[in-house]
Amino acid sequence: MLDKINDFYKTHKHIWVAIVYFMLYLPWYFGIQQRNPSGFFDMNVALDHMIPFVPGFILIYMYWFLFVFGTGLFTFLENKEEFYKFCLIMFGGMTVCLIIFTIFPTTFNYRPDILTGNALERFFLHLVYGVDKPTNVFPSIHVYNSIGCAIILTHSERFKNSKFMFIFAWLSAILITLSTMYVKQHSVMDAVAAIIIAIVFYYVTYGPFDRYRQSKKKS
Repeated sequence: MLDKINDFYKTHKHIWVAIVYFMLYLPWYFGIQQRNPSGFFDMNVALDHMIPFVPGFILIYMYWFLFVFGTGLFTFLENKEEFYKFCLIMFGGMTVCLIIFTIFPTTFNYRPDILTGNALERFFLHLVYGVDKPTNVFPSIHVYNSIGCAIILTHSERFKNSKFMFIFAWLSAILITLSTMYVKQHSVMDAVAAIIIAIVFYYVTYGPFDRYRQSKKKS
């Protein structure tokens, strides 16, 4: 058993990128979450009032965890180069979000006073509302990572010509993005900012970074 684990590690040493990053990310993120939100900038805009609270969207909001983990695991096992691209998009954008959170702390606290929906929906709403404070919301990491995963999956060597994957990946990203607003976790502006950052990292990953990795292969 230990020999199999050792052999697996030898062929998948690229896991170090994720381990090192989360050793830095987690204390940074949870550290700034401890700040007093009294002076934080409220991201509420008029359009947010037009979006109703829909408890069923909490199931799609929770689906984000499976979508992101599944994409990361796929690239990790499938192709080292694609895993590095996954890390660049995910970790690069998340770091930009952390920097913005640090210098421009924000809040969006418009959760309903009374939770509606069925028992499962209320359970997840209580779970999310209890664990995730309505602070440091701009840009939305939930939205950003969803778009990042859609980009990675639709540019994968295995799926880049798959219409099914294109529809699945982008439908997932769109629904997750909508869910952040329909469960009152994020403002419209949080989603817009995340989309802009995702566009930037798309061009970085499939432009300069891609050319760099190709040149390293040839040298």
